[in-house]
Amino acid sequence: MSTESRALIAKKACTRCSTQKKRCDKAIPGCGLCARLRQTCKYESLQVSSSGLTPSPSPKPELFLGSGVFTTSHLKDSIIQKLGVLTPEDTLSAYSRAIEPWFPVISITKLWSRLPLTWDEAPLDVALLCLSIQLLTTTPPPSPENENDPSEFKSLYLCTKSSITSTEGLGINSLLIVQSRILVTLFEVAHGFYPAAYISIGATVRAADSLEIHPGADVSPPQSLDDGAEREETVLTWCNILILDRYIAIESGPHPSLTRSRSQTFHDILKPSICPTHQHTQDRTSSICRLFRLFEASSLLDNIHATLNSPTVDHELNMEELILTVQTIINLQAVLNEEIGDGIYLYLGGMSLCDTALLLAFENGSKVPPIPNLTDNCNSIATTSLISVLSTICSTVEPFAQGTQSIDFKCFPPFVTFLVYKAAAIITERLLAGNDSNEGLKNLRSLRRFLGIVGERWLGCERYLKLLNENTTPRILKAIERE
Repeated sequence: MSTESRALIAKKACTRCSTQKKRCDKAIPGCGLCARLRQTCKYESLQVSSSGLTPSPSPKPELFLGSGVFTTSHLKDSIIQKLGVLTPEDTLSAYSRAIEPWFPVISITKLWSRLPLTWDEAPLDVALLCLSIQLLTTTPPPSPENENDPSEFKSLYLCTKSSITSTEGLGINSLLIVQSRILVTLFEVAHGFYPAAYISIGATVRAADSLEIHPGADVSPPQSLDDGAEREETVLTWCNILILDRYIAIESGPHPSLTRSRSQTFHDILKPSICPTHQHTQDRTSSICRLFRLFEASSLLDNIHATLNSPTVDHELNMEELILTVQTIINLQAVLNEEIGDGIYLYLGGMSLCDTALLLAFENGSKVPPIPNLTDNCNSIATTSLISVLSTICSTVEPFAQGTQSIDFKCFPPFVTFLVYKAAAIITERLLAGNDSNEGLKNLRSLRRFLGIVGERWLGCERYLKLLNENTTPRILKAIERE
């Protein structure tokens, strides 16, 4: 048997089993009997048996998965150990500052009501959600990862993923665990962890579905929530899942989003919550309103993706659908511009998804030949529109790329990074084809510099820069390096 499959075993029984002359399995960090009786397990002189694993030099072993008894208590203890000196209040503060403004997975009020005074009082799924919040709000190390000596950043990610997997093995699921999955998937998207993100979104969809199929697996104590509060939490959860699913589909080529076949069903469920946010009496600057706009933009993005990658026998009908969707996107952008006021739309995830959809549509339209009886000048219109969108994107990131403005990463959605990458890829292609000028080279420098800056927070930018380098000739790379 591989040593990796064994648990850590102490040489002597724990203090409690030894005193009461009970049979002890000597498991570390706590024996099975103490775990079943919910008693504190202590060893007088902790020495590890040679039949077990050699202790890691790290002072913080995370999970003790092995042949010994493994319970929910063991899992919760390992999560609490990883949370370290953070308090429940620290978690609430981190979520409200750095996640909720642009991707509210759970309302602040609901999170506050779930948090205990101490970690020992926290249910397993609450502790896991807090660990996921810590993961997403952790900044990556400034130097590249060493596989032989992973940083706390990578260790935290692996621990969180292992904890989620362990809940599956223990037969535990709840809405809070689904929300934890969403945050981990978002982490993988933001930091360019593929195919992990692609796999995780599928598991998240299944976990959310299973709450209806197997509703008895929730480990949290019953909450006195009215129907409205429960419905709001469910709506938020599915909105987040659908947004990530559609965004990941765009990243993954022509394959459809996992939930596309159920789009109409989800639309009917979510419509009663989304439509009221368009009323003038609503606070359109609230994070919930921004989430619903992000959801609406993701729906249109998915429509564009489906139209471009699922051609019909009647191509003309397909083009009509594409034009109609583009017009709807432009109308949504007008709404978003009105709502943002004097704000910087770089921080508006819905706007970035709209621009991404327009880039995909116009890029495709600029390459197709004219279609008789529809729009003979479709190609020229798409090309002109593409240049206009590229200009808007470049002018938006220019102040940040030049250092005249600094990015507030607490409010910065990582969805913007794919938009900037896509714009840089299109400009690169135009330069290679000789269809752009020195202005294009200048814009490309700004876009790449912007990705380099954002890469300090979201590692997915490093992946995009590598992809850009692979598709750029040495001549253009040298030209980019020259100021």
